[in-house]
Amino acid sequence: NRDSICSFCSRMRRGILYNCARREGYNVLALGQHLDDLAESFVMSAFHNGLLRTMKGNYLNDKGDIRIIRPLAYVRERALREYAVLASLPVIDENCPACFEAPKERKRVKLMLASQEHVHPNVFSCLLRAMQPIMHGQLEQLQAQRSKKKQQRRAAAPAGGGR
Repeated sequence: NRDSICSFCSRMRRGILYNCARREGYNVLALGQHLDDLAESFVMSAFHNGLLRTMKGNYLNDKGDIRIIRPLAYVRERALREYAVLASLPVIDENCPACFEAPKERKRVKLMLASQEHVHPNVFSCLLRAMQPIMHGQLEQLQAQRSKKKQQRRAAAPAGGGR
């Protein structure tokens, strides 16, 4: 699996943010992704990579010196847009510096989820429930526990297949 330009750009932006946080003496970085962003990432990962992944709500970076939080992870995009209008805050539509247009796949998934929400009004709360173990890192813990148990069973099995 080759990384997309989107994942490359995301890593580059995060690296810049980490360096800025270090330079200014901060050890917590708050990112602004909302529930719709996490749901779109979850669906794209499942569809394109066959993996159950999304952004975590709270984690340490690889160096362990910066805690990344996503305080808006449970907030819908439309609620944030409504607040931005009420508070006269600017809303910057998504754009892609690599292709100078909105990311096509994310937009397609956004439209698909919107159409599903018309049929299934609770689709985002259901996706949130499905994503919570991933967002909190519990899925990795469960997978590691299962792998460890499997290894222990193999080690305990008699040589020659046990027949």
